[in-house]
Amino acid sequence: MNMLTFDKTEIQKQTKPFIAEAVFAVETISAKMQMEKQMKSKQLLDRLFPLEKGSHQDVTSYVIDYRHVMAYFKDGSHAGLKNNKHFVAFTGEPEDPTSILFKDGSGAHVEVTFGCHKGTGCVEFVDIEDIQLESCTTFTQTTEESNMAAMRHWISLVQGDEKGKPRACSEDKEYTGKNGEDYNLEYCYNL
Repeated sequence: MNMLTFDKTEIQKQTKPFIAEAVFAVETISAKMQMEKQMKSKQLLDRLFPLEKGSHQDVTSYVIDYRHVMAYFKDGSHAGLKNNKHFVAFTGEPEDPTSILFKDGSGAHVEVTFGCHKGTGCVEFVDIEDIQLESCTTFTQTTEESNMAAMRHWISLVQGDEKGKPRACSEDKEYTGKNGEDYNLEYCYNL
């Protein structure tokens, strides 16, 4: 089985950003190879938003507990994120979120959307429907104030085309912030 491995000393020596290589590993897998795409997606989550213990590979459910994301495993144990500051918002119900919004160290958002439960009656691993990365384009407005404006784009890693090419979209998104208030990300906004 071809697995991503992460050697911190190797990463520090690399000239290309590690995140680009990890994203590339997910997005180049054909949509027909869902098992491998799931594995690589969860490895990407392990790299960007690691758990206190365990791996996203082994998670059976995510729950929003007050202002924290809790990941539950088959044996009934659970773990939070190593850095809870990465969790910013969610959609759905706290006990069964449909998506979780993270914010990485650079300030970019990453949305993880979960697939439907299969309903087999067995405890199953979480199915990642999609991971969308935020990418922004900035430009100077031609008004007297000369404000900077930006357009937010979402690059879909899991829901690419048959050749594995990522899909991009631009849309307003609404979430429930971890403090319970609205957390909105507009397509166009001022900096």
